[in-house]
Amino acid sequence: MLSLSSLHLPHHHHLLFSEHLSHTHLQKTTAFYTPNRCDLPTTSQLPRISSTTSSNSYPTSRSKSSLAFLTPVQAILFDIDGTLCDSDPTHYNAFREMLQEIGFNGGVPITEEFFIKNISGKHNEELCGVLLPNWDLQRARKFMDDKEALFRR
Repeated sequence: MLSLSSLHLPHHHHLLFSEHLSHTHLQKTTAFYTPNRCDLPTTSQLPRISSTTSSNSYPTSRSKSSLAFLTPVQAILFDIDGTLCDSDPTHYNAFREMLQEIGFNGGVPITEEFFIKNISGKHNEELCGVLLPNWDLQRARKFMDDKEALFRR
């Protein structure tokens, strides 16, 4: 499960990262992880809010609610691939399929162990040299771009 957190600071705050911020200022919204991708919640999955306006929030009388109209947000935590959402299984599947298509490893699909040892956590630029050392850089980058497109599907 993927958690998105937003930090709501009091108007009188002096430091962004103060040890004095209470837990009441941190609100969580939950998104859902599927084996194929991480999705943000749909508007129907967001917490219900009233159609009134308070001095600390934006007007909420819109026909559809969105994260932007829940409350003013001073900070947002983004998932940087793999931090909140385990995307390795999806990367593994994309690499396995793409590498098999080009006959890598004699056309035998890579194993999870190979993926963990040789691919996981590395940047695409580095992987061009590791996986495709005999390819020119432009062709290897195109392969990695195609793998990323498959990953996003």
